[in-house]
Amino acid sequence: MPATTTIPSRAAAAREAFLSTFATEATRRQRRTYLDEYITHLAARQQCTPAQLPTADLLDEDNARTWLTAAHRGATRRRPGPNGPHTSARTNSMAARTATLNTFTRFCGQPLNLKPPTPEFAGRLTPLEAHRTLRLLAAHQPDGMLTPTWQRSVAIVATAVCTHAGFADLHPMRLADLDLDHTPPRARINRQWYPLDTTSRDALARWHTTHQAITAGHLKTLQGGNVEELWVTTAPGRPRNGRSAPPPGLPAAIRTLAAAHRKLTASVLGTPLLLEQFCNTDHQEEPNPTSGRRPAAAPAPGPAARH
Repeated sequence: MPATTTIPSRAAAAREAFLSTFATEATRRQRRTYLDEYITHLAARQQCTPAQLPTADLLDEDNARTWLTAAHRGATRRRPGPNGPHTSARTNSMAARTATLNTFTRFCGQPLNLKPPTPEFAGRLTPLEAHRTLRLLAAHQPDGMLTPTWQRSVAIVATAVCTHAGFADLHPMRLADLDLDHTPPRARINRQWYPLDTTSRDALARWHTTHQAITAGHLKTLQGGNVEELWVTTAPGRPRNGRSAPPPGLPAAIRTLAAAHRKLTASVLGTPLLLEQFCNTDHQEEPNPTSGRRPAAAPAPGPAARH
């Protein structure tokens, strides 16, 4: 246990104390996702509320292995996978769950040191392949994809190609993180500026114009001012709990951006590519819940299956 830290006796409070030790929002979000899943699963087994669950139960190795087993077979899914509601968890997701559990129990002074599965990383495209594929995606709008959604997805790929950043780092971007009139044009990720090539600059300029059109008018009133997030929704959401459907132009969730990216690459290239495959860098990011599955092989850019 950390020398100057008293670990709360309740699991929910211990989770918050643990999450406060991380500097980056992306890491906190990932750890929170899996700890919440663990707490919810264990509380259901013990027939209590998550707020009642003691921290000690999270540190029990049998409880931890039971949760990991259930997660691996898809029993803890919140959303259906590609093969239905109980699709088995991906290797990267299981590696992230195990890493979360190991770091949490170490923080609490009772490390489990469970062995995680080896993460799988999709093969990166070379810089030439990445730029060729970006140009292909920018030139072909898939059937059934809204024009603003296509423009947003292409802009995300363009930013990834130039910055080597994945969804976790791109998602927090604001309009102020684009400086398209600079020489050369540039984008800012985690307070660092990256130059943009002409194709990427054009893709981001096109999305910026669409962003302004989507977020104009009534949405400014709804939000109480301008929408500063760079990646926003492009269609009305679903009405829930008796409330009317939210308008387009609200901040988009990572899962929304990832789903659109998958549809774009699958439709144009014939098989989906992960966004990380456009990030040709020696740095390997820690697996996270938005990483998606690994394609069998990165396809050589070619004609779109359907335009």
